[in-house]
Amino acid sequence: MPADDFATAWEAFFRAVRRAKGRAAAQPPEDGVSFAQYALLAPLSAGGAQTIRALAEAAGVAPPTATRMLDGLDRDGLVTRTPSATDRRCVVVDLTPKGADALVRTETAISDARARIAGSLSDPEREQAAALLRRLAEVVDEQLP
Repeated sequence: MPADDFATAWEAFFRAVRRAKGRAAAQPPEDGVSFAQYALLAPLSAGGAQTIRALAEAAGVAPPTATRMLDGLDRDGLVTRTPSATDRRCVVVDLTPKGADALVRTETAISDARARIAGSLSDPEREQAAALLRRLAEVVDEQLP
């Protein structure tokens, strides 16, 4: 029954992740952004201005969903949207200084949570978890559309 045990563990893990995401969405860091907004904006921190399509793809959402999310972020002064200089069909999104600060606060909160989780594991468990998470990421990318 190892496959059944794996399925049970898989479902338990993802239920826990969904619950954690729900709790995080209910209480984003003060002057930060929600977890969903973070997933959309994080590529801007690393790579600078990007198109809505690129941000949507990186966050795993549809471009119309990204556009709706960006409407609120733009309204709150966290991002700017400008027409692309090379393709008039595209809009380029970038962080404002206020947006960059909010992203850093959220990155810090996520990093702190990850450290608390890692701190709950022994050294061997952390090593095993890291190896398994890397391998699962590979398998999911290979096996799921």
